[in-house]
Amino acid sequence: MKVPLALAALLLTACSSPAPEGPRPFAPTQSPVRWISTSGIARLASGQDVAIQNVRKIVGVSRDGHRVVYVDDAFGHYVALDLRTGQIRQLNAKPAGRVREDEPHLAVSGDGTFFATSPEAVAETTITNFDTGETRIIKNVCRLYGVTSSGVLGTRHCEGDSDLRWVSPGKKARVFEYLNRNDGPSLSPDGKFIAVRGFTLIDFATGEAVRNFPIPATEQWLDADHLLARTHNGYYAADIRTGSLTKLPVVAPPYQRVLLGRWR
Repeated sequence: MKVPLALAALLLTACSSPAPEGPRPFAPTQSPVRWISTSGIARLASGQDVAIQNVRKIVGVSRDGHRVVYVDDAFGHYVALDLRTGQIRQLNAKPAGRVREDEPHLAVSGDGTFFATSPEAVAETTITNFDTGETRIIKNVCRLYGVTSSGVLGTRHCEGDSDLRWVSPGKKARVFEYLNRNDGPSLSPDGKFIAVRGFTLIDFATGEAVRNFPIPATEQWLDADHLLARTHNGYYAADIRTGSLTKLPVVAPPYQRVLLGRWR
């Protein structure tokens, strides 16, 4: 029996080019996130794509790639998900409000333990220890640019050119002279530097500029020695010591921004 040419071509195509497999529903995994889109599609280090459920918008990922932060679709709160266990923690009592890239209301510590969040237009920050569930409230901090176990880097006011300050519970706030939110500040994972736009590094201890490189870096730290750089040719790791760029094998979904977790 002769098979029609059109049918034969269809069968050959089906056999030689199986339909690509889409992202799988999330299940607890030890494989860390390499990168994740704002819609919640995560590429794991294993190469598998998984879809995080109930995501309105992904807003953060820990540097080790094991925890992601998003605004939940049901109630609009910031929540953190541990991919290894599937445990979810709500990070603030009030809804997150609108979430824009130029209005940072989230910071994650370098070790992925502490999460600082502030609702839109409210100068009150909640710091949550994911491991214990313990929370602390810091008044008069709105926009967030870094957090450690001892405090948070942020601005006092939600609007305008509010100064940059370091606030530790029970201590007087430390103000960084000549720096404000328009500088695009970001605290390094080890707490030693503040990166600002133009790839200037500020020594956290002294407040003085220590390095400057002509690198198209963003304010997203990949680890203590590298910042994320993004150009029309893709994503790079920018070395803060040498200024060298390392191309990253990141393929962002069309029209979507990605956040990187463990990049190497």
